[in-house]
Amino acid sequence: MVLTALAIAVNTEAEGNSIKITLTSTSGRYQMQGMSAEEFPSLPQIEDGVAVELPVEALMTGVRGSLFATSTDETKQVLTGVHLKMQQKNLEFAATDGHRLAVVQTTNNLPSPPGSDESDAAAVAEASETSPLELTLPATALRELERMLGMSQPNDTVALHFEQGQIVFKGGGHHLTSRTLEGQYPAYRKLIPDSFIRQLTIERRQLLSAVERIAVLADKEKKVIKFNIDSVQQQINLSVDTQLSSGQESVSAQISGDSLEIGFNFKYLIEGLKTLSTDEIQMLVNEASTPVILTPLGGLKMTYLIMPIKIHHN
Repeated sequence: MVLTALAIAVNTEAEGNSIKITLTSTSGRYQMQGMSAEEFPSLPQIEDGVAVELPVEALMTGVRGSLFATSTDETKQVLTGVHLKMQQKNLEFAATDGHRLAVVQTTNNLPSPPGSDESDAAAVAEASETSPLELTLPATALRELERMLGMSQPNDTVALHFEQGQIVFKGGGHHLTSRTLEGQYPAYRKLIPDSFIRQLTIERRQLLSAVERIAVLADKEKKVIKFNIDSVQQQINLSVDTQLSSGQESVSAQISGDSLEIGFNFKYLIEGLKTLSTDEIQMLVNEASTPVILTPLGGLKMTYLIMPIKIHHN
């Protein structure tokens, strides 16, 4: 029963240090214990931190393109968040769970918000010219931020106030306060290879559909799909083979470099392909045991790194 659909009478009665709340409707009666509003923890105030103003569109693009790759392993707490680098002209969002990495760059001019101290903007600009301002934000807070930004227009801005260990987002009449994650975030740029010997151009939706279909028959624990990159036929042959089932799919591609057999976690592939969003993507490959990069052709400036899975032949 949805109580908000009924006529409800609310009665509060003080009982010592607590409050008894009674909800009464035409068909029921509910009681619960409450507390005085004075006992509710006050939100932390940032008095000596830095304040900047960020475009909603830039924030939304960065969060949506990276949040999915965060870790759920609480023993690696710093990996359960998105690492944000703020420079004078761009923002960089990065997330990794140790098996994949998503990096998104968006443009930003970093003006100071109305009413902020001009020294804040000067501090950001000065730091951005030498080294970027960096902080790691919890995924749980960013999911709330994503919902908050969803009620804004793309051209709106969000004020960001931060100091060591604490951050506040303000925009559209909403405030979101969160701690930042402690610990050194991995030097993720070092994980991205400088060059590749194989390059594939693929129609994204066609590959995504093929992976989703064949994943139905894949082992749900190992989640492995085999890619046979055929440079002669200019196509990718996808396959799964378990004790109970097997399947094959073929996807056309523009391939440069030699043929190769390589395995992937289908969950990581599907999530990455859904996020890349452009009509065509590039897959950059070296060997079957080295990192593979997926990037969109045009539009979003994103790098999605995925580690291959070793294929065991029967």
